[in-house]
Amino acid sequence: MRSESAEQRDLAELLTATCKELTTAHGKNGDAPAFRVVVEGKGHNLAQVLQEEIYRIAREILRNAFQHASACNVEAEIRYDDKLFRLRIRDDGKGIEPQLLSEGNRPGHWGLPGIRERARRIGAQLDFWSEAGAGTEVQINVPSATAYETSHKGWRFALFRSAKSNEQ
Repeated sequence: MRSESAEQRDLAELLTATCKELTTAHGKNGDAPAFRVVVEGKGHNLAQVLQEEIYRIAREILRNAFQHASACNVEAEIRYDDKLFRLRIRDDGKGIEPQLLSEGNRPGHWGLPGIRERARRIGAQLDFWSEAGAGTEVQINVPSATAYETSHKGWRFALFRSAKSNEQ
């Protein structure tokens, strides 16, 4: 998949474009899952660096859902709240093996470790829920003071805090 800069469009547009690409690629191998984006709350511009990282996390989650989950439906829910930005991606596929979720990776695969690393880097809370045959749900939470463009000071603080944490 090509690497498109996330600063060019809003997150819902980026996710929709990503799923169109995945649908086209998946369509050659069988039926692609249906995809929809739900946006809740009054939209805010995300801080540029944060949007880039959130988009890359979401793109990897969506790629996994399309390629590995055997899902019929995939949904991305974006929630803009005064206190919290939340992105939740869910599918109705086969789920992720518990051992893979707990260990974090499979030899030669870097998707889950990369997702976790990006989330840590931006100070996001990342949660996975998955059950065999019931699909997977991934939720990313970022405090609004860090997430929204109008909160540049909070974003710099989060990066500084993250860098200090890594030094210790």
